[in-house]
Amino acid sequence: MDERGATRILFERYLDLIEREPCEESRGNRLSLGNLAWMCREAIAGSESLPVDKLSRWLGFVQGCLAMRGLVDVDAERSFSRPLFHEAYRTTGRAVPPILENNPEN
Repeated sequence: MDERGATRILFERYLDLIEREPCEESRGNRLSLGNLAWMCREAIAGSESLPVDKLSRWLGFVQGCLAMRGLVDVDAERSFSRPLFHEAYRTTGRAVPPILENNPEN
């Protein structure tokens, strides 16, 4: 699995989560679950063709919106996604980056 594959897995995870939530009006609201679901679908469909930087920005946006809504926990998502990306780095011969920790209570 490469970075695109890891990214696709996360978009699929978030789309599944979003689709389990009650539907809300999304017209014109880029922060709505409807728009986030659209972004996930587009990213999944374009996971092999869209630029990696676009996929990364979209993934961060979706994650941030879901975290602000309380639908995902940042620490839990990091624990889930970190091994995916570390595997992708190793598979493609890239060095796994050092883990940086920030204590938000400081």
